[in-house]
Amino acid sequence: MPALIVLPSYNERQNIIGLIDALLALGPALCVCVVDDSSPDGTGDLVREAAGERSNWSGRVHLISRSCKDGRGGAVREGLAWGRAQGRFDAYVEMDCDFSHAPGAVPEGLALLSAGNAVVLGVRYPGGTIVGWPLGRRTFSFLANTLARVLIDPSIADYTNGFRFYSPAAIDLLLSRQQRHKGYIYLSETLSLFLREGLRLAAFPIRFQNRERGVSNTSIREVGAAMRGILSIAWSHRFGGP
Repeated sequence: MPALIVLPSYNERQNIIGLIDALLALGPALCVCVVDDSSPDGTGDLVREAAGERSNWSGRVHLISRSCKDGRGGAVREGLAWGRAQGRFDAYVEMDCDFSHAPGAVPEGLALLSAGNAVVLGVRYPGGTIVGWPLGRRTFSFLANTLARVLIDPSIADYTNGFRFYSPAAIDLLLSRQQRHKGYIYLSETLSLFLREGLRLAAFPIRFQNRERGVSNTSIREVGAAMRGILSIAWSHRFGGP
């Protein structure tokens, strides 16, 4: 099926070209939209140059350059909005730019979407594998997801992983609602929305590889914001809200 893969990018010069090549190699129906938040390492410029040099990228790679860093959630949302406006995609994918999410897992997610699910999650647990994560990241992920399962809905095990597949109907619903949280916590916000609206969700386990090149963009400030955000999302989920 024609699918658009949205890559939120910030300082991903070491990974972005190889990732795009790997994704396009999966099949001619796949296109990529890179949303670059003015990476100081020139990620956007590198994509622009590569697009002019690689004939196989023509018509399949789109770059959105934003004037400032505005968080992963906003970047993904803008890429999805652009893709939906094109009116030619039957599926939408979001994934990280650092090879944490294996390009080879994309066909499995698309197949589950084709089976009638509105949203498909590539999850680290249960059943997935995490490679190379330091203890601090494991602890944060455990606490954040445990809190989300208890306060929002126990049917979802992994609220914070950004490897997801959406139907056009799911994108229309997402874009019809105002974004309340920035950064990675927007992943939990959108799941709360899909659960409240009764969309059909599916999940499959993945191998999550901690980035081997580049530096993680997750900061202590974002960790604190994420924990506060889960509490806010849970309140709206339980008691009503936008």
